[in-house]
Amino acid sequence: MSGKHLPKVLIVCGGTGGHIYPALAIADALKLQGVGPIFFAGRKGSMEDKLITPNWKFESISAVPLTRGSILQNLTLPFKLAKSLLQARKVVARVKPTFVVATGGYVSLPIILAAGLAKIPVYLQEQNAVAGIANRIGAKFATKIFVTSEDAAKAFPQGKTSIQGNPVRALPSHGSLPVPAEFEGYAHKVLVLGGSQGAQGINQKIEATLAHIAMRKDIALVWQAGVKNVDAIEKRSPLPPNVSLAGFLNPVYGYIDAADLIISRAGASTLAELLAFGKPSILFPFPFATANHQEHNARVLERAGACLVELDSDPNGLWNKVEQLFDHPEQLQLLASKAKSLGVSDAADRIAKEILLKEQKHDSI
Repeated sequence: MSGKHLPKVLIVCGGTGGHIYPALAIADALKLQGVGPIFFAGRKGSMEDKLITPNWKFESISAVPLTRGSILQNLTLPFKLAKSLLQARKVVARVKPTFVVATGGYVSLPIILAAGLAKIPVYLQEQNAVAGIANRIGAKFATKIFVTSEDAAKAFPQGKTSIQGNPVRALPSHGSLPVPAEFEGYAHKVLVLGGSQGAQGINQKIEATLAHIAMRKDIALVWQAGVKNVDAIEKRSPLPPNVSLAGFLNPVYGYIDAADLIISRAGASTLAELLAFGKPSILFPFPFATANHQEHNARVLERAGACLVELDSDPNGLWNKVEQLFDHPEQLQLLASKAKSLGVSDAADRIAKEILLKEQKHDSI
């Protein structure tokens, strides 16, 4: 930028928290760099609308779900996108952004196309090891694509990618939060994260393991099972004193910080936070995630030595893994150190600075 005016930014994201939270983190980082005003685009009444509108200007557009399939199936995509693209072009014309940032979800594609056709620089951020279809299509128009790993970079044109990690919200420093009461007095602390809806595969394995957990008086387990699942679990299975059941933990960071081991799904945003905290984990990829991207995410960390992986369909070896790690603390520490080495707590800042540097170079030409 020439310095005569502040850059105006349009950020588009949608569908899930995995797309929305990185977008919010990048927005915060850009704001700290003096960028503004910042607008968001997404679907009216959607998750992104509810999470974004309290703090940011929001432009609504309609969007058409994208399906992974053959090239022939995707030939009809331009026709399906016609209405959405028209709305997106109006948003882009109204906002007049200096550049656009897109973090994925099918709502991103119309804005990416509208900005690309208007010759406005587009920056993509891909959270997963397997790229989403909106980012795959949008890559043609991208000035730069920010990815989390070499595996993710393979989906995009050479020379366009930058490995910067997955943007996360500002995290508390280690030890700055009090240890949750459920963990106090125990030598080993395990946190099970199933999300607000819970994770059926993880819940089933924990429930089947309660008798074994009860035998380990030195281990406390805090189990986020999903709000809708708590009553049924309590009716079926008496909980031992060292197991605490919750529907949803909010705020969760005190539990993550205090835990010695995390059992979780493998969504990109969750993994980014676990790595930023340097936490060893046992990951259960959601088996029905699009293109099985959660297993790909987990396998990347597994190959790096930062986690163990168990599938919902595997025989229940979960508690054997937990006890193996606590009985051999050097193995637990190795997972932790590998996770910490992969964590990028300042990914959003890095991305913001690289975008602005790119824009400055472009503006000086």
